[in-house]
Amino acid sequence: MNDSIQAVRSIAVLDKLIGNADHIDSKVVIGDCSLEQFLDRLIRYEPLWLCWLYKVRSVIAKLMGLEHGEIGHTKAMQKKLDYTPGGKVDFFTSVDFKPDEYWVGKAEDKHLCGYIGAVAVPLSNGKTKFHIFTIVHYRNWTGPLYFNLIRPFHHIIVYFMGKHAVGK
Repeated sequence: MNDSIQAVRSIAVLDKLIGNADHIDSKVVIGDCSLEQFLDRLIRYEPLWLCWLYKVRSVIAKLMGLEHGEIGHTKAMQKKLDYTPGGKVDFFTSVDFKPDEYWVGKAEDKHLCGYIGAVAVPLSNGKTKFHIFTIVHYRNWTGPLYFNLIRPFHHIIVYFMGKHAVGK
C-alpha cells in the first residue's frame, strides 16, 4: 500500500469506507494553503477542456440510464461550498469535515457510490501535503462498466485539479 493511501486510511471514517471499496486511488500535491482554500480551488477548477469532458460524460450517462445533471457550471460554482456534514459541495454531499485535517464528500447514483476528498498533512517546512482520494463502491454491473470508461480521464482530471488547487 502506498504512503498516500496509508495517510487516507489513518482517518477512521475513510478507513471504514476503504475496507470494502471496489476502487481506491489517491494523488499527492504539496502547497502552502489551508485545507479549505485548497478544497475551494480544487472543486471550482473549471477549464474549458473539463467542461467538454463533462458534456461527453453526460452523453455516456444518458445512454446507460444514469443521472447526468449539469456538473461544473460557473453559475453553480459561485455558490458557497458547505463542507459541514450534510452540506453541498457542488454535486457532492459533505460526509465529514475536520478543518485543516480532512474533508469527505459523497455522490451516488444507481450504478455506484463515490467518495472524494482530501487529507491534509502538515510538513516541517510549513507547507501541507494534500492527499486527494477517490473511493468507489459499485452497486450493480453498470458501476464497473461506467467507471472503467471514465477512469483514465478521472486520473487526468484529479491530477490537474490538484495542481490548480496548490497554484501550480
